[in-house]
Amino acid sequence: MEPEDNIIKQLQEQNVEFNILQKEYIKDETSEVSKTVKKWKDKFIANREAPHLDYYLWHIFSYGATKYIEGEKATKEYLKQFKTNVLIFNEPQQYLIECLNAIPNIEMDDFFDDIYVCHHNMKWTYVIPHEIPEIGPYFSIGQAK
Repeated sequence: MEPEDNIIKQLQEQNVEFNILQKEYIKDETSEVSKTVKKWKDKFIANREAPHLDYYLWHIFSYGATKYIEGEKATKEYLKQFKTNVLIFNEPQQYLIECLNAIPNIEMDDFFDDIYVCHHNMKWTYVIPHEIPEIGPYFSIGQAK
C-alpha cells in the first residue's frame, strides 16, 4: 500500500477530479513536491521560527509562531473555502496530488504522515498532523515574509 492510497481512495469516493503530480520522494529541489514545499514554507513559515521545523513544518502552528485556527474550527473554516485547485502533500514529501476545483474532505484515523492541503496559490493551508486528535488540525491564511 502506497502512502497516498488512503487519500486517493477518499478523493475517488468524493468524486474529486485529481492529478498525481509526483508519486515518490525525489531528493532534488526541482521536484514538484520540493517546489511546492518551498512555496509553502515561504508563505506560512517565512522568517518565523519554531522548534523542529526541519522535521515537522506544522510546528510553526503548534508552537504559536504564526496565526492559525485549530481543531473543529479549523476544519469548518477549511471546508467553507471556495472550490478551487488545491495541492496535497505529506511531510516525508513522497507525493503531490492536485485536486481540481474542489475542497476535499480529508479524514484520517490511522496514519503516520502529516498531511498538508493548500490553495494552489498558497492563500491558505489546512494541516492534519500525525498527532490528531490530540493536536490539530490547523488552518491558516498565508502571511508573506
